[in-house]
Amino acid sequence: MMNQVCPECGGELIEDAWENIIEHEDSSMTVDAFSAYVCERKCGYYERADQEEGWPRVIAEQGPDRLLLLYPGEQGRIYELKDQVLFPLMNVHSLLARGYWEEYTGNHNIQALLQEARNYEDAFREPPNLFRFATSELSQDAFLCWLMSWAEPAFRSVDLPLHDTAQAFIRAIFTAHNQTMPDIKSITITRQFKSLDILTVINEKFAILIEDKTYTKDHSDQLMRYRKAVTEWNSKLVQLPIYYKIADQSHYRSCDIAGYFPLTRREMLALLENGVKSGVKNSILLDYYQHLQNLQNKVDAYLTQRVEKWDAFAWQGFYQELQREINGNWDYVNNRSGGFWGFWWGGNTNHPYHFQLEEQRLCVKLNVMPGQDRRAMRKDWLNRVLSTAKEKGLPLQRPAKLGNGDTMTIAVMTDYLEMNQHGLVDVGRTIDKLQAITVAFD
Repeated sequence: MMNQVCPECGGELIEDAWENIIEHEDSSMTVDAFSAYVCERKCGYYERADQEEGWPRVIAEQGPDRLLLLYPGEQGRIYELKDQVLFPLMNVHSLLARGYWEEYTGNHNIQALLQEARNYEDAFREPPNLFRFATSELSQDAFLCWLMSWAEPAFRSVDLPLHDTAQAFIRAIFTAHNQTMPDIKSITITRQFKSLDILTVINEKFAILIEDKTYTKDHSDQLMRYRKAVTEWNSKLVQLPIYYKIADQSHYRSCDIAGYFPLTRREMLALLENGVKSGVKNSILLDYYQHLQNLQNKVDAYLTQRVEKWDAFAWQGFYQELQREINGNWDYVNNRSGGFWGFWWGGNTNHPYHFQLEEQRLCVKLNVMPGQDRRAMRKDWLNRVLSTAKEKGLPLQRPAKLGNGDTMTIAVMTDYLEMNQHGLVDVGRTIDKLQAITVAFD
């Protein structure tokens, strides 16, 4: 036995038995029973009696937060003190060769640390999240209604951080419409008001209209119809329309025309993050915050993943970055071959073509108007584009197959993406390259 006194409470360690119940992903359980030295005060501390004396022991450290543990058979494990994570067994010499290890000078109680350790696989496994299963727009409607309900004055004493976060959400809506939020006396929340997702009336004077989207868009002039319906119901209410969407879209022109302020995922994340920092502990809000953060991480993956691993969200994030410097639009383009996420820009009165990114491929697309000779136009502009490309030193090529529609690809470039030394897309250099191509054909 390494200790005779419990390092947790000072009680005596007595010879006894212990068991750990391990629950597996398939809901089955394994009971690990063994002889142990157990604290007589029953504080929960124990040491395995079958543990070889002196194992494991610390043989090196990396800074204040990382230890290297030596096990029998020249096996080693890294222990992260900050996160209490124990990494898998590996050959200790291999571990020593991989990092800048220093001689261990600490005095940790290793058995106590191992009591609290989490295996690497468990430590980085995402815990269950309500909104992983509640994915519909109706579920999101429910969350927004729930959040705004907490802004009522009566709930200030129940959960102040959550109440303040709810008030901050409503204040953001007032601010977006250049209005000052009044002291809230009353809140009336109605779901599916004449097909509008949420209608919230504040102090019987202000009407917050929320059209809530997850991955779809507004359509069929619905935004204007909702405003008209609220006006017909009560024309005296000051309308504060909001278009809230957790996914991204290329533009919000229809919202601007209808007078709706687009509240985006990034803005909502910032608001919820402030709530979390102020002390919100409510599991529903924390789950929703993590749900949005997970989505944001997917969108930002273009910065940290190789392009071959990009999914739809990563391409959307990349195109949004391009959009900050290049006046274009993006969306999913459906076609017979399966579709792709595209970004398009350019085209003017001097030439009937524009540029389009089809994920990893840059295309020059010819636009043919009704009544024009498609074949003649295609031949003429293909020659012009390839001639200009050769003159400017641009690696544009004739496509393997020419189309015959209203919009046809007449030139392609398969290496428009610029990479950095880590094999990731260099967004800045890629934008410079696309801008240079645009200028070359003006």
